[in-house]
Amino acid sequence: MEAYRIYFVATARHRPGKAGAGAKWWTEKGQPVFGSLPGVRSVRVYATQFGLGGEYSLEFWYEVENYAALDKWDEAFEADPEKYGPALQGFNDLFEAGPGRMMGDWPESRLTDTD
Repeated sequence: MEAYRIYFVATARHRPGKAGAGAKWWTEKGQPVFGSLPGVRSVRVYATQFGLGGEYSLEFWYEVENYAALDKWDEAFEADPEKYGPALQGFNDLFEAGPGRMMGDWPESRLTDTD
C-alpha cells in the first residue's frame, strides 16, 4: 500500500499589533513545543492565499501519524501542563484561533483512469 499523509489544519489570525511578536514567538517557542506533540510528524505555518482564509490569515499545518493523534494531544496537555500550558497561553496571547479541518492524501482519494 502506498504511503498516505494526514494533516490537521488550524487557522488563526494575529491579535492587533502582535504580528511581529507572534512570528518571533512561533519560531522560537511555539513551533518546537507544538511540533513535539505526540503523533506530529511536522508542523508548518502558512499565510492564506487570495483571501481564501476569510478573516483568518494563517494556517498551521500539522502532519500527523493518524487520526488518533488528536486524542493524544488532549492527553499530553493534561499530563504535562508545565510544558504545554505556557505554549497554549503564548499562542492565545498573540493569536486568535479560528476553525480547523482535517486534510488528507491517501491512495484511495486519487482519481484514476479505470477504463
